[in-house]
Amino acid sequence: MLFESLDKIKRNAIFSAILLIALGVAILLCPKEYIATLILGFGYTLVVISIVMALNFLSSQKSLMDYLKFVGALIIAFAGVGTLVFRTDVMFVLAWLFGFLLIVDGLRTLIHSFTFARRSGRKAWWVLSILSALLMSMGVILFINPWFATPDSLLKVIGFSVLFSAIVSALRLIWTWPVKKDKGGVENV
Repeated sequence: MLFESLDKIKRNAIFSAILLIALGVAILLCPKEYIATLILGFGYTLVVISIVMALNFLSSQKSLMDYLKFVGALIIAFAGVGTLVFRTDVMFVLAWLFGFLLIVDGLRTLIHSFTFARRSGRKAWWVLSILSALLMSMGVILFINPWFATPDSLLKVIGFSVLFSAIVSALRLIWTWPVKKDKGGVENV
C-alpha cells in the first residue's frame, strides 16, 4: 500500500516538475509585449483543464472526492473565464492564484516530508520541511503582493516562484523514495 502511494507521488512529482519548469521558463522569458498573449493562453488553459476535470467527473463513480474535484473544476472554469474576460486587471488575480497554489504545494510538501521523507531513511529529510516553509512564504508574498507594481516585475516574481516550486517538487521526489537497507531489503515503513 505504501509503495503504491509512493509510486503515485513519484509520477505526480515528475509530471508537476516538468510542467512547472516549462511554465516558469515561459514566464521568465516572456517579453513585455507578449504578456497579454500569455494571460490569454493561461485563461484558455484553465478552461480546458476544467473541461477535462468535468468530463472525468461524468465518467467517475461519484464518490465524495469526485464531487470535490468537480467543484474544483467549476472554480477553475470561473477563474479561466474571468481571466479571459478581465484581461487588463488580471495580473494581481494571477498573483493571488499562484500565491494560493504555492501555499497549497508547500503544505503538500510539508505533509510529504513528515509522512514519507522522514521514514525514507535519508539523511537531512528535514531540509524538505524548510523548503516547504519557503514555498509557503513565497506564496504569502505573492498573495499579499506589496512590492510589485508593474506587470512585468510581477510576472518575473511569479516565474521565479514557479521555478522554485519545480525544484522543490523534484527534491520531494528524491527525499520521499525509501533507501534500501543492508539487512532485510527495503525498510518496512
